[in-house]
Amino acid sequence: MRVFVTGATGRIGLPLVEALRAQGHDVLGLARSDVGEAALCERGAAPIRGDLNDAEALRRGAEGAEWVFHLAGGVRGPGRVTPDVLNRQGTEAMLAACRGVPELRAFVLASSGAVYGDRSNLWVEEDFEPSPNTRYGRSKADAEALVRQATAEGALPGVIARLAAVYGPGFPFAMAEPIAEGRCWLPGEGRNHVPTVHVTDCVNGLIRLAEAGQPGEAYHIADRSQPTLGAFFEAVAARVGGTPPRFWSTYVPSYVQLALARQVERAASRLGLRPRLTPDALKLWTASVRLRTERLDKELGFEWAWPDHQEGIAASFPTSA
Repeated sequence: MRVFVTGATGRIGLPLVEALRAQGHDVLGLARSDVGEAALCERGAAPIRGDLNDAEALRRGAEGAEWVFHLAGGVRGPGRVTPDVLNRQGTEAMLAACRGVPELRAFVLASSGAVYGDRSNLWVEEDFEPSPNTRYGRSKADAEALVRQATAEGALPGVIARLAAVYGPGFPFAMAEPIAEGRCWLPGEGRNHVPTVHVTDCVNGLIRLAEAGQPGEAYHIADRSQPTLGAFFEAVAARVGGTPPRFWSTYVPSYVQLALARQVERAASRLGLRPRLTPDALKLWTASVRLRTERLDKELGFEWAWPDHQEGIAASFPTSA
């Protein structure tokens, strides 16, 4: 089967490419650099040089593809590369490239649980109305709407994957290195629930959606256990040593954090840099929601490699000396 992957050289993209190649598929991946091309070639995939602004590269990737995985996007880019540019506009470009491809059987959009915003620890199902509280969440919800519209029009079979925060070896979300070094600080108080998923289950979930997901539908891809943020990082610290995160809100009021984040983002935007601290980042770390996964389980028969976060963390990080 011919498969095209955007975001193919990213932290989720490369494991997805490896899994698809292991299943015997012919994989084409979008690459923006020589390093990205080399990484894809090493994994047996064919690189297509370009980005989401290159309509010809997207067309070449989509031509003849039976599955398309649209992973490319992000929380924030440098300068004026906003979440809307990365996610909504990028998805719009991909849909334009894929419309009318007769072989296409599944267009899988990597969305995010951030479309729900802050639900105060509520468990949510896929039919809950999105209510994002960040520009990133809004851009993902807008991208989802574009995919649903294209699917309703019969232009392509779109399936939406609402991903939890992905962790695993080399993923920055787990904060393994700063925790081990005792220098991890995070916003909030650590009592909120941020859904997580091990990269192995994320990749297998995406493939399962391509195989059996219903066009026009959304599915959560998350662990079965969804602890508080504090509990998740305590489990990381138990494996790597060091000190669990200390949380800013114990010391710095939220309104001060937000004011500082706005100033940092504005300054970085003017200088053409990627801001490390933004209002979106603060809200994403402090929002609380839990994602039900019954659809993935009961409708698609998905089997988790690491259904519990503690098992996934143990598989990802060696114990401390």
